[in-house]
Amino acid sequence: MILAIAVLMIHPQLAPPRSFSAEKAALVQLASAESSSNPEGTENSLPTASATLAVPDQPAADPSTASLPDAPVPAPAVNSPAPLAYLKKGRPGTVSISELREEDRQNQILWRGLVIMSHGAATFDAWSTRRAITRTGAQELNPMLRPFAGNASLYAAIQVAPLLMDYAGKKMMYSRHGFLRRTWWVPQSASFVSSIFCGTHNVAFH
Repeated sequence: MILAIAVLMIHPQLAPPRSFSAEKAALVQLASAESSSNPEGTENSLPTASATLAVPDQPAADPSTASLPDAPVPAPAVNSPAPLAYLKKGRPGTVSISELREEDRQNQILWRGLVIMSHGAATFDAWSTRRAITRTGAQELNPMLRPFAGNASLYAAIQVAPLLMDYAGKKMMYSRHGFLRRTWWVPQSASFVSSIFCGTHNVAFH
């Protein structure tokens, strides 16, 4: 009897079973399942369960706010050059009246100079022709001037061609075509050159 009493005193008292909540019971079952599947990581499974308990519930994200983009950022200012910087400077589109008058005055002075030169060269041609006819017995080769080559009327007849060139130059000076306005001096110059050439040939004729 003494032995039975000693055994009862030495035997530890069994603790009453504790009741667990449903959540803790699920965590314990999850930990036991992980420990059974991974026997080497038994020690690491317990902190995972405790960490799961420590995480508070996060509020669900609003899908309307999650899809919104960031606030627009203003674009930096670009100092682009002005379009006119790529254009080449040319002649102005308009011409003042004073410039037109000055150009016309210069053309008139040049035209009068060419009139004097062409008629002077025609007179030289007539004089050299008369000199060659009277001294060496030469003959006029121009059929239009041949009837006047025997007398002094040749001086008047030979001025017809320069007069026509003067008129043509004047008309070309005020033409609507730009090419004719720029080359109005060509007819009078051609008359001057031809008269000088013929006069020089007549003087050199023996």
